[in-house]
Amino acid sequence: MAVQAPRKSTAWPGWTIYALSLAIGIGAAVDIFGMQVLLGTAEYWDSPHGIVGQSANDMLQSLSGYDTFVRDSWRWPLLRVEGMGGPGGTNIAFVDGAPGLALIGRAIFRLTGSTPVLFGVWTAGCFVLMATASTALVRRLGGRSVAAGVAAAIIGVSMPALLARWGHITLMAQGLIPLTLVAYLNVVASMKPLRAFALMLALCLFSILTFPYLFFMTIAVALAGLGQAGLRKLVPLPQAALACSGLIGSCLLALFALGHLTGGLFADWGFGVFSMNLLSPFVPQVSGLFPGARGMVDATGGQYEGFVYLGFGLISLAVLAAPELRQRLPGRVRQHALLAIVLVVSVALALSDKVYAGPLRLLSFPMPEFLAGVTGIVRSSGRLAWIALYLGAALAIATIARWRFAVPLLLGASLLQWIDAGALRASIRESVAGPSSTIDRIAWTSAMPFVSRIAVDPPFLCIGVSSDQNLMQHAAAEIQLKAAQAGVPNNSVYAARTRPDCTLPPIVPGMLWVSMRPDGFRPDFPCASGTLLTVCHDRLGLAALTALATTTDSRSVDEP
Repeated sequence: MAVQAPRKSTAWPGWTIYALSLAIGIGAAVDIFGMQVLLGTAEYWDSPHGIVGQSANDMLQSLSGYDTFVRDSWRWPLLRVEGMGGPGGTNIAFVDGAPGLALIGRAIFRLTGSTPVLFGVWTAGCFVLMATASTALVRRLGGRSVAAGVAAAIIGVSMPALLARWGHITLMAQGLIPLTLVAYLNVVASMKPLRAFALMLALCLFSILTFPYLFFMTIAVALAGLGQAGLRKLVPLPQAALACSGLIGSCLLALFALGHLTGGLFADWGFGVFSMNLLSPFVPQVSGLFPGARGMVDATGGQYEGFVYLGFGLISLAVLAAPELRQRLPGRVRQHALLAIVLVVSVALALSDKVYAGPLRLLSFPMPEFLAGVTGIVRSSGRLAWIALYLGAALAIATIARWRFAVPLLLGASLLQWIDAGALRASIRESVAGPSSTIDRIAWTSAMPFVSRIAVDPPFLCIGVSSDQNLMQHAAAEIQLKAAQAGVPNNSVYAARTRPDCTLPPIVPGMLWVSMRPDGFRPDFPCASGTLLTVCHDRLGLAALTALATTTDSRSVDEP
């Protein structure tokens, strides 16, 4: 891996190149989402959905966790909220509630009394982060020209792996990965030990407040950087070991304080299903350049999690740069041995214990029982390939940037990448055109002031397999958001790594009883029944109950 010292002078000052990258990030976000969505004023946020499978439920749970936390009081652990789920409440980390964003939202709520919809601003920030961090990584690898910076930004915001995650809002923060790689290169170059530790700790804490998978990748690269500094004798080995131990200890303390280590299931099923396919990086998928390639390479039904198609522009650069990179590889591996280990392990986990090339299973080996619990922590292991994806992209761009005809090659590849990502951008635009709702949102909002709490039967995690399962889950997730927005306790919660609690709360005055069972009427309450829901309440009139029970067969855009 080439790390070149900055030149004494360049035709374009560094800040202007970063300004261009910033503009590219903002421009891409506005082009895809439009200003109303980014500012949080669009009706879309009433019942949002993305383009990932089950994205409607995922986005509803994110917003409900955020809204509940913003209105709630401080508790222990710090991310625990009451009124969502069973008597013990729920940790918003398990509902993908964007804890860092929720902390900002709580501060604004305390000052103003209103709950801002910050997810649009967050999304714009994710595109800016990806553009500027990609440019910074390419510059740190030696690609310091304006063409290299612009290409890095355009290719970064056109990464299919980024765009295809729309629907998992916190996973849009993939720019954390190139940013952490920039920090790694600074640490293993000459950064002072205390500053290096503080930098890596800050990145790890930010990733903890974003999403666990991003934390796993961030801390792996951070530990590689601190350890490699010791191996290079930039700091004494005992000092490097102390820094690594301190980083792990500090992160464990933060995870404990926030509640990640309590109340949830560490491991879950899915390792080997939500993996990466060997052909995924190279075969055109959801492509704007190849209209016939609109699906994903998926042999298990879950390999969309390992979707890492490079994009045709980046593939072109990688093919051109491959001979030069191959020559330099042995020396770079020796210089960055710990990072090389991180890359090998992360790609191996992404491929899992069942390795597929297209529909063909090439390898399969039994997972020892003692490892099954460990791998279950990263059950969607295909995401771990992102470290290699973003480092490889930056290396290809930085390599070409040193060539004589770099400008036309880089700008041509950027154009190809932008066009190839056009199909994904179009899918996102379609998804944000309006809300996708199963319930009557206006009726539910109007009824909430008269409701003391909600009982959903069955709760989200207890909904069994049936022909109406998707609609039932969508309705339960929408009710979860409406309850959160009104500050009304709700027994039903869609949360990851959480044991189902199918116990129904006792009936209390003002409770809204919502049943998705055929025999859902309560003899002691006035009730109204629709095609999916039966709704009962002791004070709401028949017209209001009928509106609450009315549902539509809404189909959200769940896949690109």
